[in-house]
Amino acid sequence: MSEPVVEQPVENPETPAEPPKETDWKAEARKWEQRAKENASKLKEAEPIVSQWKALEEASKTELQRQQEEATRWQTEAQTWRTRAVSSRVETLAAADFADPSDALSAIDPAKYLGAGGEIDEAAIKADLTAVLEKKPHWRKTDGAPLPRVPAPNPAQGSGVDGRAANDPATQFAALIQQQLNR
Repeated sequence: MSEPVVEQPVENPETPAEPPKETDWKAEARKWEQRAKENASKLKEAEPIVSQWKALEEASKTELQRQQEEATRWQTEAQTWRTRAVSSRVETLAAADFADPSDALSAIDPAKYLGAGGEIDEAAIKADLTAVLEKKPHWRKTDGAPLPRVPAPNPAQGSGVDGRAANDPATQFAALIQQQLNR
C-alpha cells in the first residue's frame, strides 16, 4: 500500500514575510503602572465600604458566635505556646549531644511529643534524638579537640629574593620604565 502524499504549503514569493513585532517594554511598563494606580485609587474608594461591611457583619453575630471565635483564637494560641515549649525542650535536651541544637528540631517533629494533658514526653524525645545521632553522626558534638588548622597562604613565601616579597607587576614595570628614562 502506498502512503498518502502530504502537500507542503508553498510560500508566495511575491509577498514578503513580516518580521515579528518587537514589544515596547517601556510602554508596557507604563500601561501596567497606570493600571496599578487606578486599582490603588479604587481600593481607597472601597475602604469605607469594606469597613462598614465588617462592622455590620460583626454586629450581626450572636454572642455565641463571638465566644466561639474567641475560644478558637485561644486554642490556636495555646497550641502555638505548647509547640514552642516542646521545641524549647528538644533544643535543651539536644544541647548536650548536638553540635547545633537546631539540627535536632529540623530532624524531628516536636508536636508528636506533646501528650493530651499538655505533658512533654521527654523519654520519647531522648530516644528519637539518639536515633537521629545514629543516622547522622556528623551532627554530634566533638570531644573538645580542636579541628585541624586550615593552612593560610603567605604571599611572602617563595615569591621573592632573599626572603623579601616580590614586587607586584605594576611596580616592576614602573621601575623598568623609570630605569629606561634615566639612561
